[in-house]
Amino acid sequence: MTEAKNTETITLEEDAATEDGQVLLPKGTVITLRRPRGGALRGANLGGLVRMEYDQIAMVAPRITTPPLVPHIFAALDPADVTQIAGEIANFLLTSAAREALFQRG
Repeated sequence: MTEAKNTETITLEEDAATEDGQVLLPKGTVITLRRPRGGALRGANLGGLVRMEYDQIAMVAPRITTPPLVPHIFAALDPADVTQIAGEIANFLLTSAAREALFQRG
């Protein structure tokens, strides 16, 4: 079986910058995500997280990321970086059997 990890890291591919160009997190910043527990999932729709819905990911991300991706920083992320984060969160929610099945297909 594929073991579940308690943390994952991603590296930002682009600066997280405001529309006026202020860089909030530079390209290359390493973001650590920890496996969410019940409290971190409070108010979130698990189906929406698995489907990687932006609003659901934006709700949970500040609770499980270091540095914390608070709403104004999350909103400034490049779509590719949002997708990386969403994929890791969705992966955290899979059972070991589901992860194993995905790896066998690939």
